[in-house]
Amino acid sequence: MIELDSLFLLKFVLMKKSHLLAGIVFISLTIGGCKKTGGTTPPPPPPPAEENIAFSIEPDPGSTTVTSQTATYPYTVKLTSKIPTTGIHVDYATQLDTDNSNPTFTRESSTSATSYSLTTATLESGKLYKVTVKVTSQKTSTNSSSKTFRVARK
Repeated sequence: MIELDSLFLLKFVLMKKSHLLAGIVFISLTIGGCKKTGGTTPPPPPPPAEENIAFSIEPDPGSTTVTSQTATYPYTVKLTSKIPTTGIHVDYATQLDTDNSNPTFTRESSTSATSYSLTTATLESGKLYKVTVKVTSQKTSTNSSSKTFRVARK
């Protein structure tokens, strides 16, 4: 009976070992098959491009010379495009129409304002002036627009 018990015990141990071996193989294959593919996450989408700067001047000077009754001419610059997230610069200058040098600009900046009430420099009677307005994105300096109009004091 001892031989039978020994044989039974041996058979039992071998069966357990084979089950253990099969379990180890199964777990190894399962874990090995769960590898991530690609290895990298996709890049985030690029931020949306800024809308091109567009603005109007009110009252609209059109293409004619504006006449001022006072020593300065008031006007409003209104942004008509969407304001860039970082804001805009509004540069403006008044100079004699015969002056061909680069104008000296005054700058207004804001991250939220879309309307600017401005005035020209002092205008002398009987002289023609050129007013230049340039609106630029604070983030992208190449995103800008400029307009020029002429004004004369009566």
